[in-house]
Amino acid sequence: MATPGNSRSTVVDQADMRESLLETAVEMFSEKGFSGTSIRDIAREHGVSLSNIYYYFSNKEGLWREIMNRSVRSLPGRLRAAIAQADTPRAQLDALIREHLRAGVEHQRELLMLLTEQGQLGEDSSRETHEIQREILEIYTAVLEALSAEGALHEGHIRVAVFNILGVVNWHLRWYRADGPLPADALHQEIIAFISRAVCRD
Repeated sequence: MATPGNSRSTVVDQADMRESLLETAVEMFSEKGFSGTSIRDIAREHGVSLSNIYYYFSNKEGLWREIMNRSVRSLPGRLRAAIAQADTPRAQLDALIREHLRAGVEHQRELLMLLTEQGQLGEDSSRETHEIQREILEIYTAVLEALSAEGALHEGHIRVAVFNILGVVNWHLRWYRADGPLPADALHQEIIAFISRAVCRD
């Protein structure tokens, strides 16, 4: 019979295996895309049998959902929490964009996959990722509506302004590099200032 110490060791080993398999999957999905990466590819790259992946995640969609759960799914909650700390709609917009950019630094590969891989997913995973995107869109829309109500927003359609903001924020996922010439905070402040000038009245 296994001792308690051995049982704990087994649990730790299994957790380590899950984490390392997820990291391998993120790397390969990022490089080759979801549809271009097979379970066999991940198993070969990681040096384990197919049965290991099926044991922990059932299938490739299960791997994808776990990656999303550990990174992207928390984004709407993070954005709402950032807004709750700000007192005015203008401050809320700055806080919202800043938190979104910070999340982009922390989960750059995963958020980029959310944007680029949705058409390759199965129905359930595609519906889940679309729901996350819809929540984010609603959060930005609510903040811009508050700005508009104060007369602090440039003339134009709010939804168009939201899409333009998200275009800037999401493009940051493609070109940001941690070893770039500017620290992340300074870079993000420039992006926030650029967006604020574009959508807000002085």
